[in-house]
Amino acid sequence: MSKTPDAVATARRSNMAKALQRWNQQAGVRSESQSRIRELGPGAGDSPQQLAKWIARENARALLTRAGLERRIGTWDPTFYAPSEAARQAARPVARLVNAPRPGTVVEGFATGFLVSPSLLLTNQHVFPRYVDAVDCAANFLYERQERGINEGTYFNLQPDQFYFADEALDFCLVAISTQGSRGEALSDYGCIRLIEATGKTLRGRPMNIIQHPDGGPRQYATTHNRLLDILDQGFLHYETDTAEGASGSPVFSDNWELIALHHCGIPRTDEAGNILKADHSLWNAEGDEESTVDWVANEGTRVSSIIGALKALQLSGRPAELLAQLMEQTADPLAALSVNETLPATPLRPGLPERSQNIFHISGPTTINIVSHAADSPASVAPTFSAAPAEPVPAEPAPTVEALEKTLTFDLDYEARPGYDPDFLGVPVPPPFVEGDLLAQLYRVGDYREHAASARNVPAMRLANLDDDAPLELPYHRYSLVMNKQYRMPMWTASNADYRPEVRGDARGRRGFGGESWRLDRRVPSRYQLTNSDIYAPAGNFDRGHIVRREDSCWGQPGINTEYANADTYHWTNCTPQHELFNQESPDGAQYRNRKGIWGYFEGELAEQIEAGGGQAIIFAGPVLGDSCVEQDFGKGPVHYPTRFWKIVIVPKDESRTPELLAYGFLFDQSEVIKEFGLNVQEAALDLAKAFHKQQATLADICQMAGISLAPSIMAADQHKPG
Repeated sequence: MSKTPDAVATARRSNMAKALQRWNQQAGVRSESQSRIRELGPGAGDSPQQLAKWIARENARALLTRAGLERRIGTWDPTFYAPSEAARQAARPVARLVNAPRPGTVVEGFATGFLVSPSLLLTNQHVFPRYVDAVDCAANFLYERQERGINEGTYFNLQPDQFYFADEALDFCLVAISTQGSRGEALSDYGCIRLIEATGKTLRGRPMNIIQHPDGGPRQYATTHNRLLDILDQGFLHYETDTAEGASGSPVFSDNWELIALHHCGIPRTDEAGNILKADHSLWNAEGDEESTVDWVANEGTRVSSIIGALKALQLSGRPAELLAQLMEQTADPLAALSVNETLPATPLRPGLPERSQNIFHISGPTTINIVSHAADSPASVAPTFSAAPAEPVPAEPAPTVEALEKTLTFDLDYEARPGYDPDFLGVPVPPPFVEGDLLAQLYRVGDYREHAASARNVPAMRLANLDDDAPLELPYHRYSLVMNKQYRMPMWTASNADYRPEVRGDARGRRGFGGESWRLDRRVPSRYQLTNSDIYAPAGNFDRGHIVRREDSCWGQPGINTEYANADTYHWTNCTPQHELFNQESPDGAQYRNRKGIWGYFEGELAEQIEAGGGQAIIFAGPVLGDSCVEQDFGKGPVHYPTRFWKIVIVPKDESRTPELLAYGFLFDQSEVIKEFGLNVQEAALDLAKAFHKQQATLADICQMAGISLAPSIMAADQHKPG
């Protein structure tokens, strides 16, 4: 099932939009049912039919679990550790999804999935929207935190060539998985989570549990302060359960650890105009705010019964048909065949009250352990005296324009294969900037890297055989390279290749379509030399995480993994600098800015249009001015510097000849007044850079002196801003 990048981006947006629409449509039903639940307990908001189904299944379950002990770990990190043996068993088939491991690379996770048959894994359609997206991916089982550290677990390659099916409307994807792990492990050792078609597994107001790999990290259990809010006829559930970015594809369980849904997205709080709100009730800005700041009101998952219904409609042949049949054979309700009326006394049960008498013992010490003893199992054969009367659904409204907020950036894990900046991009050599003299001591050098690689774990390999220890280390990425300044923890300079020709711009996805914003450390550089979120960006709320190499400039090439890697590579902290939001963003939100334009963002947008109009290709050198103009301040984790001035040098070919003459343009930008006054009155709308940004024009000689860099003579000779 092949999908274009445009279709993928649209699918991601519509998932979130439709979830929010369904949430709004159910407002009346949800309000009434929650009121009844508060008064009468879980189940009071359900229909008599749903309640009867649940009672029948609980009666049957009581036959199977008449007595026993359950130990619950309380204060001993209940997030990472299974709260019960049932939870631990339910977690064995749950895996984090990763790019297939390769020698010398650090494995990174991007979502969650779980086994639903001996050969098939279930996750979201927006995780693998196309067949090709599952190629070279793997499932990492038992990646979990243990007492002595994190267990690496095992890896099983996905096999979309054997089976792949994705349903966009219900946002689920089934993909085949190898039955043998990378070290010969058997997939059968992990079991599977059965897709049980029967309804009545839970009731509104009852607890919900999720097992997830948030942010691609170790397994976590969300088992507290969770409850089912609503059951939708369209095939979805709404629930309150703590989830995190990267939880896409996680299993959602009832309190009996039966699978009831596939988690697929969160639902944000919005204002009356449909704008997404942050936890502090201000407007959330997709271009500058972290997704963790969104005020989430609920989550949405796809009901198991809906997934099975969609699978029943498939008409397959050959091996895919065999694998699907193997799955469908296990969907029957294991409790349906049990007769309870003659075996158990008809003891009334009120939903919401304990179903078993409990003796709870608290054992104090380094951990708190609650031991729950089941004295007697009470069946649920008599319905409570209340009846459910849900309100009529609110008429449908147009879906708001929002995008799915799951972070799914696709990073290339093979740092050694990154090509970096191409100096021959324009047909003639354009060497990158270089640094001389005393400033060399501030730079991250080859010797620093060699020392780091010898002493730290998980440092990606680099090809440095012919380089001296004192040489500045050029870090290659997709479409660009840079050199780091250790003292200021920011790039000294960057050199990038920008291409806006139509033939290489087939991937029309915007930032959200690629998976949003997810900054990461470059493990080739010690973290102490990288300025990260907690150092400055989180405590200084007006500072954006400002790209030096612009994301849009890098997103060119063959649509798919090529553009995915290029987009994601711009989200390394090594490419980030603190920029005031009214400097970084072309049109920042906020009434205090009175519709003013941020000069850096405005310039970048206009520059892209000029490059496209002038032939499509350019080389861009850029960086912060690091030195006396920087401001030192302690934001809570020790003193850090932030720059007040930035520079860009744009180099373009004069014509389309094979060895063109070069034209170079230099610009200097200052954010000090923005930081002081929260405003910059730039209102020109012309596309002529010389007109709109004449105040920012600078000679290359001035930029070199201020930024502490040097340029090749051929570039200096091409300076279009030098006098005369």
